[in-house]
Amino acid sequence: MTGFEWADVLALLTSIGFGTVSALLPILNAETYVIASQVSAVAGPLPIAVGVATGQTIGKMLLFLGARSGRELAILRRRRHLRGGAGVWYPPESASPKQPKPVGPARARFRAFVAKLLSLVGQKRWGLPIVGLAAVIGIPPLYPVALLAGATTMRAVWFALVVLLGRIARFVLVALGITGIHGWF
Repeated sequence: MTGFEWADVLALLTSIGFGTVSALLPILNAETYVIASQVSAVAGPLPIAVGVATGQTIGKMLLFLGARSGRELAILRRRRHLRGGAGVWYPPESASPKQPKPVGPARARFRAFVAKLLSLVGQKRWGLPIVGLAAVIGIPPLYPVALLAGATTMRAVWFALVVLLGRIARFVLVALGITGIHGWF
């Protein structure tokens, strides 16, 4: 490769866009995007991985900042005023309580483990390591971690930096792994 390639710039920009949207809409899977881009050889692993990681960081920062300023949004203030309560949620009259489905012991232990990690996000000592864990391996999921971290006193700059570095590591590993596997065939 010689210097500047427009295909890599375009791949980086589209990856940033997809990463941002996939961070906000979990139904769009960023790992699938990275894998598909490497199998189709659209661009090299770095522009795709760095682009998706940057987009994911932008999206998670939007969630973080939304949770941080959620109570200040005009639409939420208006809804509270119309309902007559200060942040009190009133279920619809037709709502009926759901009975939880029974789960096996392994799933119950896993859920308890994830719940414990999520409860530690607000602690100064464990907050950033848990964000890093969520950014790299996805346990606990980064979506609720971003929302919970935004509701704490965690600094936004540190949150963004840890998410960006963790996501770059995650997507570079996925992209290089697929590139290596794809090279075998």
